[in-house]
Formats: sequence, structure tokens, C-alpha cells
Amino acid sequence: MADEVIDIYDSEMNLLGTAMKSQAHREGLWHKAFHCWIVDGDKVWLQLRGKDKNLYPGLLDISAAGHLGTGETAKQAGVREIEEELGLTVREEDFTKLFTYRLVEDTPDMFVREFCPTYVLKSAWNLKDVIMQPDEVDGVFEARISDLIALFGGDEPSVTIRGYVRGSTQPAERSVKVENFVPHGQNYYLKIFSTLDRLSDK
Repeated sequence: MADEVIDIYDSEMNLLGTAMKSQAHREGLWHKAFHCWIVDGDKVWLQLRGKDKNLYPGLLDISAAGHLGTGETAKQAGVREIEEELGLTVREEDFTKLFTYRLVEDTPDMFVREFCPTYVLKSAWNLKDVIMQPDEVDGVFEARISDLIALFGGDEPSVTIRGYVRGSTQPAERSVKVENFVPHGQNYYLKIFSTLDRLSDK
């Protein structure tokens, strides 16, 4: 995980100053992270985290996400992260904001306290267009939003996702369970996928 200077906030999102990202995670300091869910009709993209990442290696995660650098806006971070992680070019006006989510996650090694401006981005690409960032992304998949709601709602034990893994041009198919996802929490995933499901009906 590359270290960087980020802005630090209090619990009411008032700017306090700056700190290194590693310090923020070590001490549980509030900061901001961009979340973007890429949708294609009734499907949503999932990113497979690199197997060598320090945190949650090899698990499925948000389509694209990353920390805001100091002084950076969420949309600026989004343009940068999607280019870095997926090799795709987007504009700030392409993002539609859903909400800002307060993410709290504690592990034995870090205490995550993040304000997460969360956006949806309508896909203008095929999964085959993605250029995965080495060491960061090991695969990109898509799943039906309704299937993911059933999975995290406890109605289905597993769902099928389809996509590509880094280094291969052959389509991949996997059956995945809740434990194959980064543990952001059932409430987080249900809030996200229910919101995306409503938008897909428009």
C-alpha cells in the first residue's frame, strides 16, 4: 500500500490538517476515500484485489476506489483512480453522486475511519477494455445487481460472476459467496446494491 499525504478530519467532517495515510489507518483518524460503482444496465462491476495487497488480498471489492490526496476533490480522485486501476479515461461530469458513507472497519493492524463520497458511473466499455494495474488489480468481473442483493440478504448462498483475470484474455466464471468480498459489512452492500437496483429501473 503506497503511502501518501492525505487530509484529516474530525468526526463531523471538519478539516483538521494532514497526515500520512499509514498514520491515519494506524491511529483511526478520519479521512476521505472515493468509491465508485460502475454499472452496465442491471449489472455492476466488481474488482478483484491483487493477491499481494496488504489489506484484503484476493477479495472482491468496489469497482474502483482510493484515497483522496491532500486538497483533492472526490471527483478528481475518481478520474485518477479509474485511470490508474482500470486504464479507463473518464471525466468528472461522468460521475453521479449517490451519498457519502461513513465507513468504520477495525482489523488487528489498522483502524479505518473514512468518509466515502460514493458515485455511480455508467459503463461505456466492455470488461475486455480494462487494463488492470499490476499488484493492485487481479481481475474485473460483473454480476447481476439482483443476485448480489439476494446474496447479501441471505436468500442465496452463492452467485455467479463473469469477467477476466489479469494476464488472460479468456473469459472467467466464478461462483462466489459473501466471504469472497471485502468485509465492508452487510448493511453497506445492501445499501449500495439496493440503490443501484432502483437506478437500473429508470
